[in-house]
Amino acid sequence: MGKSDKQTADASTSLRSMFSGRRGALLLALLFTEFGGAVQSIAYSSVLPIAAEDLHGAGLYGATLAAGSFTQILVLAIGSAPFARLRPITLLGTATVLFVVGSVVAVAAVSMSMILIGTVVRGIAGGMLAGFGLSILGGLFGDKERTRVYGLFAMMWLLPSMVGPAINAVVTLAWGWRAALAWPALLVIAGRMLIGKNIDLVPWKNSTAARPSLTWVAVLLGGLVLATVATLPKGATGIALLVVGCVLATVASVRILQIQVGSERARLGKVVLLFLLCLCYFGGAGIVSLAAITGLGYGIVAGTVVVGAGLLTWSLTGFKPELADRWIPKPQVTGLVLVTVALIAAVATQTFLTGTTALVVLIGSWFLAGAGMGISYPRFSASAMDELPPERVLPVATAVAFSETAGTAIAGFVGGGTYSVLRSLGYAATTALSWGFLLLAAFGAGSVVLYRWLWTGQPAAGEPVDTSGVHRRAADDD
Repeated sequence: MGKSDKQTADASTSLRSMFSGRRGALLLALLFTEFGGAVQSIAYSSVLPIAAEDLHGAGLYGATLAAGSFTQILVLAIGSAPFARLRPITLLGTATVLFVVGSVVAVAAVSMSMILIGTVVRGIAGGMLAGFGLSILGGLFGDKERTRVYGLFAMMWLLPSMVGPAINAVVTLAWGWRAALAWPALLVIAGRMLIGKNIDLVPWKNSTAARPSLTWVAVLLGGLVLATVATLPKGATGIALLVVGCVLATVASVRILQIQVGSERARLGKVVLLFLLCLCYFGGAGIVSLAAITGLGYGIVAGTVVVGAGLLTWSLTGFKPELADRWIPKPQVTGLVLVTVALIAAVATQTFLTGTTALVVLIGSWFLAGAGMGISYPRFSASAMDELPPERVLPVATAVAFSETAGTAIAGFVGGGTYSVLRSLGYAATTALSWGFLLLAAFGAGSVVLYRWLWTGQPAAGEPVDTSGVHRRAADDD
């Protein structure tokens, strides 16, 4: 690339260019809505225990906590076919109405079952729109711009993660848990109203979405249910349920992605890599605080610092992806390697490292994992949308959203589920945590080994070569 070409590319990905005009206003609205969603997610997890105690609903606490994710996964697994013929404003309006209904039911709840119902309704709304924002990005921003835009979305989680719990604590003490649930929902609603003002900019066409495979959706949900109940029985039965559940959920997720993406090998490979990346990182994120508090014997401050280290580096590296392009030859695979190395280092903190050294290594490892996510996550997400015809944008965007959601859900069982099952069998916390990190690292190592095949879509020996433009471009990128 010549100097003038490079200057042109840099100008197209500058913040001034991306935030200019009505397109920039729409991007700001999407970012504000993501910020509101982050605030609400953190508020919900923070005050749900208080609501459960107030409503005497401890028996439904676990089901309520998982209901939103399960419902969203179900909607995304079904795919974009039910929504493919809706106009953007219709889809946005319908999902927003459902979101409002779910939020009102939860805030006005007089029993825990009402919060459960509200959470389910909000999960349906979230699943309907999970691929919608990605579709907007795919339709309005070029291939080079999209990676930078995805990095901006990661920034929207940084501030809520750092100050959200404190704000929610103040609101809850002053006005109660209902207010803490209500005020973030207002941010989301305002953001969606701003999106609606410029939604006509989206180059929308009727989608060629594939029909969903309800069989594989059932297998996915069955696997998640098996993994959920794995802690109930004792002995080998619990381990078997966890393993079978995770395997079924993983196989079903990949099969659903194949149906949603279609026959383009390279594009499917990028979505699968995103699935594996999210599985590794979020699985570790789910137990890294536990490793500091329970495994190493430090307090809540240490656990918060470990989690915050990953969020900080993810946000900073994702905000300036061009720096990674400048200094790292293959940033995609480098990010996978960093997350895998971080998980292996976390194992060391629970096995042979002790005291302050172990805590420093644990914080450093998750600092590294966050950098890996900041480098890889925007590229896998954005590149899956490269060179898409308008009628394919929504199905592929839905697949990207599903890969992240399903990977995150399965991650909780591979990391946290392993910890819970082994603890129920009497193993020490450090041993249980070590196995959780080790299994996640195995997924990471597998993704690194399979990287070239998945990223380029290179066929195995004896298979016909894909001659599509997308395949050639992916191979050139590698």
